[in-house]
Amino acid sequence: MRGKLSFALLFSGLLSMYLFQDNSLYAKDTLADGIIGLTKEEVREKFGKPPYLYCEEEPFRRYVIVKPENESILRATFLYDVIIHDMYTIKRDSNNLEFRIYYGEDSSDGKNVHRAKEYSVKFLDNPVPLGKIAEAVPEFKPAYKSAKVYQECLLNYNTIRLIFVTPEINELSKHMGSLFVDPDKDIKDWSLAYDVMLCAGEPENASVNSMVKEVIVSVDGEYRIGKTSHVFGTKLIKNPLQ
Repeated sequence: MRGKLSFALLFSGLLSMYLFQDNSLYAKDTLADGIIGLTKEEVREKFGKPPYLYCEEEPFRRYVIVKPENESILRATFLYDVIIHDMYTIKRDSNNLEFRIYYGEDSSDGKNVHRAKEYSVKFLDNPVPLGKIAEAVPEFKPAYKSAKVYQECLLNYNTIRLIFVTPEINELSKHMGSLFVDPDKDIKDWSLAYDVMLCAGEPENASVNSMVKEVIVSVDGEYRIGKTSHVFGTKLIKNPLQ
């Protein structure tokens, strides 16, 4: 009897360990940019207290930017509970940058946590050549390793968008993609990705000298990009950074 009880306890313990590891595995992973997947508290440890808070009302009918001390006033302007995003102005390598860090609600571990699902970096002074982005934005360095780069035309804005898809896929990237980007269970190739927005009028033949106004960082993948390729005239190009 004692032997059966010991075996049952051992089996139960091993099962619990397996389930715990499976549910929290993505939390141990990181993405190469160092921001996507962080909790709001971890982002603020990294960047400090944000000078501004930002909130958008779906489907993008209006947006509000306030200082942190006015967060309660911001919330009062909406009829429902909204997620508040962080907005930073940072100076790097003589470039003034605007970081907008967008959070999503993750309740997969049984508690609500706000994680950085996407962030944008705007160059406030002047556009920057594609080949020099990483000097001001080190978070962009993984784009140099991107095996696949897609080019899309945003006709309404006369703008070319380049999507740099990095090769590393892990549990965190898959979790972020299925939770915040597209719930399609057939998508298995979620990884860190960079949407590089060229300045209006830049030619289609992208190079290190193409002028960039904004970079948007999230997770993406070839399968998801293919689903909308007919809309944006998506085509695969050689990585201009290699």
